[in-house]
Amino acid sequence: MHSSKALYRNLVILLISFVFINLAVGFYKSFTKIKNFGSGSISFSVQDKSVLNYFAKKTTVDYISEAEEMIDIFEKYNFSVDSFLNNESSNLIIFSSWPKDFLDINSINKRKKLFINTLLPIIFIENRKILEDRKKILDWWNQSDGESFSREFWPAWLFELSEKYNYTESSLGNLLIRVDVVPISLALSQAAIESGWGTSRYLNEGNAIFGQYTYDKKSGIKPRKRDDDKKFFVKKFSNLSESVRSYLKNINTHFAYETLRVERRKLRMNGEYLLGNVLANYLTNYSERNEEYVKDVKHLIETNNFMKFDKVEGLLN
Repeated sequence: MHSSKALYRNLVILLISFVFINLAVGFYKSFTKIKNFGSGSISFSVQDKSVLNYFAKKTTVDYISEAEEMIDIFEKYNFSVDSFLNNESSNLIIFSSWPKDFLDINSINKRKKLFINTLLPIIFIENRKILEDRKKILDWWNQSDGESFSREFWPAWLFELSEKYNYTESSLGNLLIRVDVVPISLALSQAAIESGWGTSRYLNEGNAIFGQYTYDKKSGIKPRKRDDDKKFFVKKFSNLSESVRSYLKNINTHFAYETLRVERRKLRMNGEYLLGNVLANYLTNYSERNEEYVKDVKHLIETNNFMKFDKVEGLLN
């Protein structure tokens, strides 16, 4: 009698222990999911295309994790190339990172569409930020009746802005040569070439769209086929916007693209459109392939009809 009671009591204890163990395991898994939520997630925000100052209106950030979810977001907010060009939608979707399962999309056309839809709003917004800087300089210059002032008499914001563009002279005209947009067609074409239309390891591991180099090991990714005597890394970024911003600054400040900036100024002065297939001619120093690289950039712009982006409303100021 006593032995059967003891057996029953032990069985109850075992069952209760089993229940508590399962609850503990379940709690731990849930906690782990919460703790690691950000590791594979992609944040996104929706911004108003019609607003010049993009710091003014931003929606609450949300999170997804897969390429198909990104496609669904674009459809939900009615964003497409056509809606962008025709101003049918003012929603610009800004994604933070590249989806890890991008290559799981079997359709090449579908991947290509997602690539363009993802980068187009980011390039547009980062260019608009440059236009904000440009407008601020022009407004101050006009209020000063076009007079030239030594840097020591510049307002603090103008001094800081010149440092942002690595500029050390006093001529505002020369500063404006640097503070200008890069045609969307040019940026998109280079992004496609440098990232293999979104398939590169550097883009997937470090949001590195344009293959920019760095010699800082901590902020770069080591190329697998790098020669033993080479010390460079491919620079990685915390998000896609930062990568685009770095590319634009590179084009606007590096001495290798001075002729591109001078030609861009001529187009501005003549009241002409800033066209990517024209300015691409001055990118021979971007790649070791020189003229062949330029041909590839121009070919990609023309075969994909990217020229249509260079006349979009909002980047013609």
